[in-house]
Amino acid sequence: MIEVYKTKNIGFCFGVKRAIKMVLKEAEKGNEKIHTIGPIIHNPQMVEMLADKGIKPVTDIKDINDGIVVFRTHGIRKEEEEYIKRKGLKYIDATCPFVKKVRRYAIMLKKMGYKVVIVGEREHPEVKSVLSYLDNDGIVLQKPDKVDFRKIGVVSQTTLEKEYVLDIVKELLKEAKELRFFDTICDNTWIRKQEASRLAQEVDLMIIVGGKNSSNTTKLYEKVKRIQPRTYHIETDKDMEKDWFKDIKRVGITGGASTPDFLIDMVERQVKNF
Repeated sequence: MIEVYKTKNIGFCFGVKRAIKMVLKEAEKGNEKIHTIGPIIHNPQMVEMLADKGIKPVTDIKDINDGIVVFRTHGIRKEEEEYIKRKGLKYIDATCPFVKKVRRYAIMLKKMGYKVVIVGEREHPEVKSVLSYLDNDGIVLQKPDKVDFRKIGVVSQTTLEKEYVLDIVKELLKEAKELRFFDTICDNTWIRKQEASRLAQEVDLMIIVGGKNSSNTTKLYEKVKRIQPRTYHIETDKDMEKDWFKDIKRVGITGGASTPDFLIDMVERQVKNF
């Protein structure tokens, strides 16, 4: 029989749990349509479940004329917030407080005369949101590179590896006369990676559960894969193959910050049935 071990920090992180609780509370009233600007979190199964309750993502903010608008956990762009307020639409701000902290630091650095560098994925909604509140007057770096400014302020996407961010900061230090850096990596993301890394050394196979569109889940998978080659990133129990578990005795399971408990539980039950 396969033994299953799970990390201590698993399931929704604080920011995701808070956002889901907020929208479900509103949905229970059943009074108005509820729209999210893009998926509220990066987990397709949870987004689909919320859609069944009338909480539906919208790609273009201009398609919303009534109901309640939800600012998703990654934050929305400044121009979208201004549009919502200008139209007088009702809204719920479910932006993760840690993402808001990145935004506050970035705005403060700009006001203090620093050229703001955001370390992160250029197309990630969190990075796009922070950049928009700088009126797009900032630089996004995804790898170590030179920036031709003497006074540089640095923040980062909340889900990154600290070592990755520091490599970029070290490169910036070579040119900058003055550099101010705020460590805006989410502690929970870091803790999950540490726990998963330790567990990966003790098992024969690791399963990482979470949306394929989730940055933090993908980075968690990449880190664990370097430690335990038999590591698989899945979204649901249906993604698993029985052959993976041939001659496997100990399996570790963890998940991204936007992975709901029910998906973790389904995966655990399926593994035990193999």
